[in-house]
Amino acid sequence: MIKKILGVVFILVIIGIGAAYIYRNMIVETTVEEATTYALGVDADLGSAGLDIGAGSLELNDYTIENPEGFEADNFFEMNLAKLVLDAGSVFDDEIVVDTLVLEGIRLSMEQIDTKNNIKAILDNIKKVDFGESSDSDQKMKIKYAAIRDIGIDATATFMGKKQLDKSFVVDNFTMNDIGGDSGATIAEVTSKVLKEILTRASAAGTSQLGIDVDKLKEEAKDKVESEVKSQLKGLGDKLKGN
Repeated sequence: MIKKILGVVFILVIIGIGAAYIYRNMIVETTVEEATTYALGVDADLGSAGLDIGAGSLELNDYTIENPEGFEADNFFEMNLAKLVLDAGSVFDDEIVVDTLVLEGIRLSMEQIDTKNNIKAILDNIKKVDFGESSDSDQKMKIKYAAIRDIGIDATATFMGKKQLDKSFVVDNFTMNDIGGDSGATIAEVTSKVLKEILTRASAAGTSQLGIDVDKLKEEAKDKVESEVKSQLKGLGDKLKGN
């Protein structure tokens, strides 16, 4: 009888530990998604989170951020994996200390449609945010070292309904230090700082590697449209004369 009771208790403990593990991972997922949406003004989705407090580690998988309204691609940002090495004792403190952050497998969609640019739209959204009022303002984060690598860009430019550019390129790996400063920053603010740095470097790389001349592309698109319109009018005129 005692063995049966102990067996039931053991099973309940295992179930409880499993439920707690799932629940805390769900909290991480929700926090990351809400912080991203608050910071960038667009919806985000995190496929899964794996928090191991004992090992002082956290993994985030399949992280996507939607494109601003008015652009073609579903997502402007996709990332395969984020690995965080944590100060385990700080996880439930007012300030989470991250010793190392590694982001890898990043894919950005960079779109220019006439005068609109999705990267600029995201950066403009970040400028409007009052991070002092974010929902996670009670808990701060400090990242000592971050490595961002394997960044690919898919760039398109469309003017007057005509696609003038469709190319892919890569951005050099880079590192960041002391994100959040001495006093730490909200999770939303840390998210915005890292993404802002990625977007800024992506924009600079797009200008240098692709040699994008927006005014020239606009003019070429305009010339093409004018040429097509003239050709169509001429064809219509010839048909009318024939009748």
